[in-house]
Amino acid sequence: MASSLWKRSLVLALLLTVIFLQPSEGFSRAALPFGLVRRELSCEGYPIDLRCPGSDVIMIETANYGRTDNKICDADPFQMDNINCYLPDAYKIVSQRCNNRTQCVVNTGSDVFPDPCPGTYKYLEVQYECVPYIFICPGTLKAVGDPTLEFEAEQQSGAWCKDPLQAGDKIYFMPWTPYRTDTLIEYASLDDLRSGRQTTTYKLPHRVDGTGFVAYDGAIFFNKERTRNIVKFDLRTRIKSGEAIVASANYHDTSPYRWGGKTDIDLAVDERGLWVIYATEQNNGRIVLSQLNPYTLRFEATWETVYDKRSASNAFMVCGVLHVVRSTYEENESEASKSQIDYVYNTKLGQGEYVNILFPNKYQYIAAVDYNPRDNQLYVWNNFYILRYNLEFGPPDPDEEPTVSDDATSTLPPRRSTPAVLKTTLSLSFTQRPSLNSSISTDPLTEEHPEPPADPTAAASVPPASRRFCEPTEKRGISWPKTHRGLTVERPCPRGTRGIALFLCLTGGVWNPKGPDLSNCTSHWVAQVAQKVR
Repeated sequence: MASSLWKRSLVLALLLTVIFLQPSEGFSRAALPFGLVRRELSCEGYPIDLRCPGSDVIMIETANYGRTDNKICDADPFQMDNINCYLPDAYKIVSQRCNNRTQCVVNTGSDVFPDPCPGTYKYLEVQYECVPYIFICPGTLKAVGDPTLEFEAEQQSGAWCKDPLQAGDKIYFMPWTPYRTDTLIEYASLDDLRSGRQTTTYKLPHRVDGTGFVAYDGAIFFNKERTRNIVKFDLRTRIKSGEAIVASANYHDTSPYRWGGKTDIDLAVDERGLWVIYATEQNNGRIVLSQLNPYTLRFEATWETVYDKRSASNAFMVCGVLHVVRSTYEENESEASKSQIDYVYNTKLGQGEYVNILFPNKYQYIAAVDYNPRDNQLYVWNNFYILRYNLEFGPPDPDEEPTVSDDATSTLPPRRSTPAVLKTTLSLSFTQRPSLNSSISTDPLTEEHPEPPADPTAAASVPPASRRFCEPTEKRGISWPKTHRGLTVERPCPRGTRGIALFLCLTGGVWNPKGPDLSNCTSHWVAQVAQKVR
């Protein structure tokens, strides 16, 4: 009887847990157990091996190289006497080598670390977490470098890319031929691509329109031929795992990029996730941009721009900012053609502007441009040539939303949307081109019903966004690294003491004004006295 009651209680507890469990938000695949810190230790002369399961990556919490304990990594007594041996840069060195990788091996010794105390037998102690990959925005795109030629293909057009959420070097390669493209080729590395050594090929469930496919978290996404549908194809199971309709999108050479190729619906990935670039008749053939959840295939938000899609040579995303490439060709062959990033649209601000960033275009037939947020490079297919471009970034960070400048005005009153729609319209003045009007909604091309505003000045102000990270600093004799907001950093206590010091990065992206918490730091003398008292 008691056993039966116990089983019923257990089942009831499990049911209550399931009922009250909150679903994860954003693009997470499942609720992840944050805060599970792993610890690895290696003595001098031996490697330390850090690993994370699946596609999770390493995030270093603490790293200590030296000796702060005489009971770890035994050696000759005179090599263990100094227990105040500590390398301040150990955390920085290990973080640079291991962060955002699924596996990392570091040799414990002077070939990696400067020697903080010659003659002392040292060890490396690392604490780390396995977390989903977090991309850090590199800043605002300032310049595009000259391309590096990787390979010359047999087809004039196509697309190639890497999966930014996979740590390996796999290349996904799709030459494009009208009405005949239904195969994806995988190469293990760039060297294999250059040598033509295929790892495997995938027969796709549908033929592909255009060169806009992308790889993201173990799947590829592409535009199904003669439709406005996006197909998700799982590379592990080799089956179609989803299909979404881009409502009202022009397709099959109605609004392609300038070169044609049925590039009406283009896909892109960046630090923010998965995007769809297309045009609609409602927006007069101008570029519309939607963010697509890669797991549910639901549209998270949509923005309409003023840029005519057929005038664009191609487009890509960086840090939630659309970059439109435009190429013009001179009739006189003695004059060089001009290719540039002509227009950018910041989805966080809901603003677009014309720019002039040179885009080297030696081969003059850009078929595909794909940005990889893991290595911050462009993967381009240009007139048979497979190219990579390095990018130069600088301030400001698009993730740090500034207040609207004094000369920015709103030509439309603020609108209150229906519960299903969130839509904002802004008009900004720029010195280079006339003001640009653009809009954002939570569902592609959803109509809204405006209501008179309560405050006519409300649309003219946009609140600044808080910082995502606390900047590196030195407080109380301890170097604190760049830290994501909301996290607490652990570092070894200052010299002459032992224990762990804590410093909280507040949700506003600033360090706790109270300073680091050193309550766990005690002197070696106090520790020795405490041991004797025990």
